[in-house]
Amino acid sequence: MMNKEYLINNNVLVDKALELWGEIDAYNEALKEFKDSLNSKINDLENYKNNSDYENYGILAHSIKSELKYLGFYEKAEVFLGHEKAGKEYNSSFINDNFNSLKNTANDIIQVINNYIGTSTKSLKKIIIADDSSIILSFLEKSMKDKYEVLKATNGNDVLSLIANNDIYAILLDLNMPSFSGFEVLDYLNNNCLINRYPVVIITGDDSEETIKKAFSYPIIDVLNKPFNDANIERVFSSIKEFYDKKA
Repeated sequence: MMNKEYLINNNVLVDKALELWGEIDAYNEALKEFKDSLNSKINDLENYKNNSDYENYGILAHSIKSELKYLGFYEKAEVFLGHEKAGKEYNSSFINDNFNSLKNTANDIIQVINNYIGTSTKSLKKIIIADDSSIILSFLEKSMKDKYEVLKATNGNDVLSLIANNDIYAILLDLNMPSFSGFEVLDYLNNNCLINRYPVVIITGDDSEETIKKAFSYPIIDVLNKPFNDANIERVFSSIKEFYDKKA
């Protein structure tokens, strides 16, 4: 059960954060969304570091710092503030010398949030929903959050990061996403012998014969055509269950 005192005891200024969020349920949802995205953001920071892209490094560190403050993690935000400044100053020595410490801070944040959320998410299997439309993500999350812990992604790179850092139960994958498309994710899963590990449901607004045929050239379990409804979602639940029943 969620206990606000646990966060307070871990130096999280919950009451200050609630001045922004208004109610605890909205705050809890924001905490969960931030936690689900943090590993992906740390991976992006590491890529910027490795590519000496200090401008974008500083921008992303600033974004994470701001989100932490919105959530009341002011003490942890100071770590990212240091990296924000280092990025703006192209201070590669500071970034390289302190990056492992930054990653440890991120892991500490995730642990605190996981402990706070407790069994309300730990008991649920994790499902990735990937779509570049916030409306689609919101609709699917509301439809599925009682059955699964929903991890949201807006591009293929986010999907790969979530797969690498979580025990994934199923994937709902939009085909048309920026940076790294759904078909590129399918290629990655196929080339790395992961394609049969997870039940994959394709989300698409393109119901042309060519697109559907190409999608089913991979061992996906279903296609969710936009726009969809509750009956379509129930069919997806059944398809996922059938996938694991066959493996049993």
